Amino acid sequence: MFDDLIFDYLIFIGRFQPFHLAHLAVVQQALQQSRQVIILLGSAQPELSLKNIFTAAEREQMIRAAFGSSEQTRLHFAGLVDVFNDKKWMHQVEQAVAAIVPDPNARIGLIGHFKDQSSYYLSLFPQWPLVELDNYFQLSATPIRDDYLLGKLPDLSQVPASTLDYLLNFQQTSAYTALQQQARLSLKV
Repeated sequence: MFDDLIFDYLIFIGRFQPFHLAHLAVVQQALQQSRQVIILLGSAQPELSLKNIFTAAEREQMIRAAFGSSEQTRLHFAGLVDVFNDKKWMHQVEQAVAAIVPDPNARIGLIGHFKDQSSYYLSLFPQWPLVELDNYFQLSATPIRDDYLLGKLPDLSQVPASTLDYLLNFQQTSAYTALQQQARLSLKV
């Protein structure tokens, strides 16, 4: 099944706040083109904010729920804390990958798309060939998250059913209530 694949591992880096259909499409592409997929969860520090409303563990759970058990065994996760220094951040990425990949001769690539200026990181790893994709569905997590914090749930044209279920359950928590109050003050609603 995997003999004709170019990659042993494809790396997908993102914040996934929340995990939406474009993210799902990228992971599905990565699963088709590699034996294993490494998902690096950005902004994995424990402090939450209106931009980072889910912990790394919650995002891993949200992402795993979108896949069947055989696909889940091919997904590997690691968190990346925010450091505002490219060299330190690149080192953190390389360490996370090295901790997951046991074979120094593994064929590793990076998968993603150049969404905007924040996607420059895709060019920071010349040692890993880039599988560049289109922006599937023209989705961005920012408006989905902002609407969600103001009480509007996304629909199935934006997020997988498993993410919608997760968001519905999270709405019942005190953490959501606190974030929603902050959002209403911040967004002046």
